[in-house]
Amino acid sequence: MELYLIRHTTPDVPKGMCYGKADIPLIAEFQSEFLGVLSKFKDFPSKIYSSPSLRCKKLSEFITQNNFINLEYSELLMELNFGYWEGKLWSEIPKKESEPWTQDFLNVRTPGGESYSDLAERISKFIKESVYPSSSSSLGIVTHAGVIRTFLCKLIGIPLERGFSFELDYGSVSKILIVKNETEFFSKLVYWNR
Repeated sequence: MELYLIRHTTPDVPKGMCYGKADIPLIAEFQSEFLGVLSKFKDFPSKIYSSPSLRCKKLSEFITQNNFINLEYSELLMELNFGYWEGKLWSEIPKKESEPWTQDFLNVRTPGGESYSDLAERISKFIKESVYPSSSSSLGIVTHAGVIRTFLCKLIGIPLERGFSFELDYGSVSKILIVKNETEFFSKLVYWNR
């Protein structure tokens, strides 16, 4: 199976703003960016899953509208919940408050939010429920950078803390090939950030 991980296009937010689960708008030129995403496909996936965030929902609906692709939304594909930090500038978050998380983002939850391990748990559940049992030859997932990094780490077997080594531009597409033998799944990264 071919798995396409598609990052939403450019959000309309101030530089340096902390946002994850928050629903934020896209820049005014979002439709031209959508066309850029479409140009990265030779063949479209037979099914697309999407985060229900507005920035992902608009792109997934654009991809599926004329291409006869099934679309399903999943809360499991939402970006990391930054809790009370959502919508604040990173520079406004007191260092005393952010330091425990920045030193151990895998295990420390943001105030009122999630840790990266919480996000990874959601993605593991999604993989088990929706990716591995799928009979489709190709799936697309329209989601967020943190979610895509988690997928990449989980599927190619690298530690979560190395996920930030994957640069992911807005509107990027990453492709993983998943092969199943009688008892196991094997994944190979074909490309990322295309």
